Amino acid sequence: MRRLIFMMMIGVLCNTYVWAQDTLRLVVQDRENRLPVWPAFINIYGQDGKLTTSTQTDEDGKATIVQNAYPVTVEVAMQGYEPYKKTWQQAPDNRTIKAVLTKKFSALDEVVVTGLSQPVKMKNALSVYQVIPRSQIQALGAVSLGDALRNQLNVTVGDAGILGSNIRMQGMSGDKVKILVDGMPVNGREFGNINLTQINMNNVERIELIQGPMSVVYGTDAIGGVINVITRKENKKIGARINTYAESIGKYNGDASVTYKLKERHQLTAGGGRNFFGGYKSIDRPLHYNGDTIHTSRAFFFKPYEQYLANVAYSYTAPSQFRLMFASDFMNEKVTNKGSLQTWDPWKAYAIDEYYHTTRSLNRLMAEGKAGKTGRWQSQNSYAHYYRIRNRVEQNMVTMERIPTNGTGDQDTSRFQTYTFRGNYINQYKLLQYNVGYDVNLDYARSLKVSGYDKEIQDYAVYTNLTYPLVKDKLTAQGGLRALYNTAYKAPVIPSINLLYTPSKVMQVRGSYSRGFRAPSLKEMYLSFIDQNHYIVGNPDIKAENSNHLQVSASYQAYERKADYVQFMVTGFYNAVNNGITLVNINPHDTNSISYRYHNITRQTNAIGTAQMDAQWRNFHLQLGYSYNYTFEEKGVYNAFDVVEANANLQYYWQKTGLNINLFYKLTGAQPFIQNNIDGTATYNGTQESLNMLDGSLEKKLFNNKLQVIAGVKNILNVTRRNVSGLSSTSTGSVHGTSGTGFLMPRSVYASLHFIID
Repeated sequence: MRRLIFMMMIGVLCNTYVWAQDTLRLVVQDRENRLPVWPAFINIYGQDGKLTTSTQTDEDGKATIVQNAYPVTVEVAMQGYEPYKKTWQQAPDNRTIKAVLTKKFSALDEVVVTGLSQPVKMKNALSVYQVIPRSQIQALGAVSLGDALRNQLNVTVGDAGILGSNIRMQGMSGDKVKILVDGMPVNGREFGNINLTQINMNNVERIELIQGPMSVVYGTDAIGGVINVITRKENKKIGARINTYAESIGKYNGDASVTYKLKERHQLTAGGGRNFFGGYKSIDRPLHYNGDTIHTSRAFFFKPYEQYLANVAYSYTAPSQFRLMFASDFMNEKVTNKGSLQTWDPWKAYAIDEYYHTTRSLNRLMAEGKAGKTGRWQSQNSYAHYYRIRNRVEQNMVTMERIPTNGTGDQDTSRFQTYTFRGNYINQYKLLQYNVGYDVNLDYARSLKVSGYDKEIQDYAVYTNLTYPLVKDKLTAQGGLRALYNTAYKAPVIPSINLLYTPSKVMQVRGSYSRGFRAPSLKEMYLSFIDQNHYIVGNPDIKAENSNHLQVSASYQAYERKADYVQFMVTGFYNAVNNGITLVNINPHDTNSISYRYHNITRQTNAIGTAQMDAQWRNFHLQLGYSYNYTFEEKGVYNAFDVVEANANLQYYWQKTGLNINLFYKLTGAQPFIQNNIDGTATYNGTQESLNMLDGSLEKKLFNNKLQVIAGVKNILNVTRRNVSGLSSTSTGSVHGTSGTGFLMPRSVYASLHFIID
C-alpha cells in the first residue's frame, strides 16, 4: 500500500513538473494603451512550419498553450491590428510571451485621457473626442503637429511665414485653443498662436482633440478646444528606434531613441534628432542696372529652418500602483529669412537678412497613486521655457560680411517662462463620483518687445466635477465648477453641465453647457514690436474674453462584430464669444499701414453642425465627415457668412502583399477674409476660394515588423495657391499674411523608414 501511494505521488509530481515545463502563457495587449486584446487568435507552428495548435485569448487578453519542442513560432492575428509573428528558439523567461499589437486603424473602443482623472473609453466619455493614432500620423507623413491636424474637420492649419504654422478651430483663432503635451500647457505664443511646426511627432503616440471649451479643467485659452499631444510610454526590457524622412521639396529628417528597463520597475528612454527644410517658393525682386535686368531670388515664401531635438523620459512603477514619471522635450530651431538684393552696382551689393533662433523646453513631473480603498490622486507639474532671439543683418554679397542693423527692434531677445502645478483627487461615495483639483499657472515674460521689459501674470484656481447616474446604465450627469483668482483680471466662476444618455448599448446621446474665460496674454497687454516693417502694440485696457457654449451630439453603432463596426455621429455646436481679442489696423483707410493694436471685437457667434461616419469591415477602414459652420450677423460689425468642410480617410490593408494603402481628402469651402478695425467693427476683404487637398501613402512592414517603410504623395492635385476675389483697396489680410493670394506647398513625394529593435 505504501509503495502504491509513493508511486502515485511520484506520478503527480512528474506530471506537475512536465506541465510547468511545457506550459506557455501568452499575454496580448494593445501597444497604445496596454489594454488586453480580445478575442485575438493565436496560431502555433512547429519546427517544420506546420500548424500545431490554435487558440484565442480570453477577456483578459491571456491564453495558455502546451509546448514541448523548440524552436516554436507564435502568430497572433486580430482584425484591426497589424499581425504579430515571432520565433522562439527556446522557452522564454518565466515561460511568458507578451505580444504587443499595433492598431492599423482607429478602433471603436479607443481610450481617451484628456481632461479626465482616469482613462475612459471614447464611447463612454461625456465629451466628444477625436483621436489621431500613431498609425495615422505616420500614414499622413506628418512631421509636425500642423501636418497631423490638417485633415481634421473644423480645424484649419495655416502658414504665417516666419511664425510657422498656426491653427483655427471651430472658426476661432489659435489663441482660444489650448495646446498640451501629456496634459501640460505649451507656452511661447507669437501673436496668439503656438508655432505647430515646433511640436515634433517623432516620439508621439497619439493626439486627442476636444472641440469645445474645457475651461473648468484647463482654465484660460481653452475656449475653442484642447489639443493634447500624448508621447510614447515605453514598456520593454531593452529597445531602440531609428526613423528617417525625406521629401522632394527639401525636407530631410532623422531621429533615434533607446529605452531600457532596470529591475522591472524603472524605465529610462532617451532620444534625439534633426529636422531640416531648405525653403520653398522663391520670391524674385528684379533689379535694373545699365539697362540689364538682374534677378535676385534669394528670398523664400516658405522659410528655411533647421531643428535639433532631444527628449528623455523616466518612469517608476511600484507594486502598490504608485507611479512616478518625468519627461523633458527640448527643441532648438533656426529660421532663416533671406532678403532680396537691395542694390547691385559697381560700388556695393547687399541684402537684408533675418535670423530667428528659438529654444523650447517642456519639463514634466507626474506622480499618481491610490488613496484608501477606492480613491486615487494625481499630481502634474511642469516648467515650460521659450527663448527667442531675432537678429537683423546687412549681408554684404561681395565680402560676405554680416553687419547688424541698428533699427528699432532689429535685435531682440525674448524669454517666456511658465510654471504649472496641477493636482486632483478622485473617489466615490455610494453612486456619486467626485473629482476635486487645483490648477496654478505662473507666466513670466522678459523682452524688448514687451513694454516695461519684465511682466508677469498669475492664475490660481480650484475646480470640481461631480458625476452621478440619474438612471442606472441609462442617464449620467456631471456638473463642474471652477473658481479662480487672476492677478490682472477679475475672473468669473466657470460652470459646466454634461449629460450622457444611453438608451441602448449601441446609442449614446450627449448634451452640455459650459462657460469660458480667457485672460489676455502678457503680449496682448504689453507688446511693443516696432521696426521698419511692423508697428504692433499691446493694449493694457483690453477686457478679458468670456463665452457661452452649447453642444448636443448623438452616436449610433449600426453594426459591431468583433473588430468590424459601422458608427454614425451627428453633433451640433453653438458658440458665443464676447470681447474677442484680436489685432486690428489702427489706420484702416491707409493702404500702406503697418500699424496694429490689440483690441476687443464686440461679439462673435456661430453654430456648427457636423455629420460623421466611421466604419471598419475586414481590412477596410473608412471615415467620412461633413461640417457646416454658420457665423451669425453682428449688426454694424459684419454680415452673416457660412463655411463648408468635408473630409474622407480611406485605409486598406492588402493582406496578400502586406501593404497598407491610405488616402486622405479634405475640402475647405470658400470663405471671406475679414478685416478687424480699431473701433470694433469689421469689413470684408473679399472671398477666398475653396480648397481641395488629397494625400496618399503606401506602407509595408518587413523583417517581422522590425522595419516599416512608408512612401507617399502630398497634395496630389497640385494646388499651389488659393486666390482671393473682391479684395478691397484697404485690405491687408493680416500682419504676417499675404494679400490676395495664399500660397501652398506643391505636389511632393516623400519616404520614411522606421526601424524598431525589441
